[in-house]
Amino acid sequence: MSARVKAESYNTCAICGHTYDQPGKLITDHIVPLRVDKRKRLDRDNLWCLCQEDHYWKTKLESQVYQSESLIENLDTAKRWDANECKKWVLEHS
Repeated sequence: MSARVKAESYNTCAICGHTYDQPGKLITDHIVPLRVDKRKRLDRDNLWCLCQEDHYWKTKLESQVYQSESLIENLDTAKRWDANECKKWVLEHS
């Protein structure tokens, strides 16, 4: 699935738009983290391709927005943090 996501994105980061031709520069990332919703593990709509730097910043975002011990509260939070909101936040903070 990871290789498919990268191929479909033409090895281009969904946030910064950089294209990479070297292995290991891109990460297939879950928009809604698995720890929040395991059901989306192989959901193609929940996967995107990120460069290492943008993945770092998205991980920082996740540590801020998914702080609740409540699964329901985190699922509600996930509805507000779609790919567009994540992208906007990363671009503002990186």
